[in-house]
Amino acid sequence: MLAVATLVLHLAAIASIAYARPFNITHLIVPEIVPPGQQEVDIECRYDANFTLLSWFKGPNEFFRYRPGAAPSTRSFPILGVGTVELLACGPTACRLRLGALTEEATGLYRCDIERDVPPYRFETRTAYMAVHGHEHRKPLLEGLAEEYGEDDTIQAYCRGAQDSELRWYINGREVEDMRGSATLKRKSTRFIFLGLPPTVTVQCAEFRFGKIYGSKEVKAHWNEIGNIRKNDSKFSKNGSSVSIGHLSLISLFVFVLKY
Repeated sequence: MLAVATLVLHLAAIASIAYARPFNITHLIVPEIVPPGQQEVDIECRYDANFTLLSWFKGPNEFFRYRPGAAPSTRSFPILGVGTVELLACGPTACRLRLGALTEEATGLYRCDIERDVPPYRFETRTAYMAVHGHEHRKPLLEGLAEEYGEDDTIQAYCRGAQDSELRWYINGREVEDMRGSATLKRKSTRFIFLGLPPTVTVQCAEFRFGKIYGSKEVKAHWNEIGNIRKNDSKFSKNGSSVSIGHLSLISLFVFVLKY
């Protein structure tokens, strides 16, 4: 019993010392504005705390994690608008990162969290907003799509993107999964994939990095109704003469009226 009591008193003393120590984020250094032409920024979280975990967030998404200790560990996660996350230094008083290959999607609320996830539990957070200007999102190049298509025409398009990205194809907003990773899209045209008035099809090429969209480009094409009537006219041609679909419809209607 004496040993148990001694252990309890010892733990209580450790807890009281831990609670007595400060547990604060003293400074959060994030640039308010990133001007055009600046491709990277340094961000820093300074603290006076005995924590077990530090996390950086952009909005709700964590992009960097640091665990101090005898064998400190770090881990980074991809986020939209930030091409690279480089560790400059994380230690007893501060954690500093360099964010590179920025686009305007990097604009947002950045947050530094520190926590002690063992007794006594503690938590502290601080946020700062960063606006990135003039870093337009680079779109992939989509070419080869015609302005109009008829029945059984070949819809063919080519997409050129960054070498380290994965290409994905979409028709009317739905992915063509068997074309994933291909730089070329080939599909037979049919009236059923053209929507709206006038009938239109939307072909989109999107670049993905680390499972997140990096850029996209879309092109629209129209249904060639006149071209299809001409194709159908040829089916009714005989001995050099032809009868159009419109004429056949009128003749059928005339026969129907006479019959009844």
